[in-house]
Amino acid sequence: MIYGKTNIVAGFLFMFIAACGGFALGGTFDATYAGRGGDHIMTMARFYLREGHSHGMPIAMFNIIVGLVLDRLALSDRTKRIASWAAVCGIFLPLGLAAKGAAGAPANFPPVGLPGILGMFIAISVCLVGAIKMRRDV
Repeated sequence: MIYGKTNIVAGFLFMFIAACGGFALGGTFDATYAGRGGDHIMTMARFYLREGHSHGMPIAMFNIIVGLVLDRLALSDRTKRIASWAAVCGIFLPLGLAAKGAAGAPANFPPVGLPGILGMFIAISVCLVGAIKMRRDV
């Protein structure tokens, strides 16, 4: 496992960070966030913090999956490296969401999560090409 190790380590690290964010959100939840009829009322800042947590977990899991399959795909070493680091860049999406929430959710906050979206798209595309190029008789 040459290229996948980076993604596996990054995936578990991202999962730990997202879990800590979830614990922090749960620890700061109080009766002021409970609304009428079971609906939850929260500020936009808390909404973006929650979205950072909830997007961090699947992106961490995506990195672990990429790490497990990347070395088996029919790709060149350079392409595997690109796919690996593109998947790791996916963490910019939840980090951008959490940063916007931590800043108070201003409307003019820069789109920090765009590199994460682009990285995930690149990683998925490259892995799909590698999976399609695999031979069945191996």
